[in-house]
Amino acid sequence: MENFTIHIFGYGETQINSQDLSIKVATNTLTTVTPLIDAIFAEKPADNTTIITDFHAINIFGYNDVRWMSENGFNVKDDADLIPLIDALIAELQTASDNQPEPTPEV
Repeated sequence: MENFTIHIFGYGETQINSQDLSIKVATNTLTTVTPLIDAIFAEKPADNTTIITDFHAINIFGYNDVRWMSENGFNVKDDADLIPLIDALIAELQTASDNQPEPTPEV
């Protein structure tokens, strides 16, 4: 998938927006999000000891721009190790979208 944005919100929802997929789900229903969060947090700058695990949001702009949004946030650029984890989350979000009930037509 190209040209996508994923938001993992600290309040408990995860959202993806792309040309082909747009859905928001409860983060706790996703099995692939925790390994991705852990991998992103592991990339925090070693010289910044004030970064905490709590975040406002994690914004993922394609595969090459990840932003940990908190009081002392950080960015991760061009980390190939994150790509399979991002792909796993996209696949799980696609499954969630595919399994949504069809909307009831208005009468």
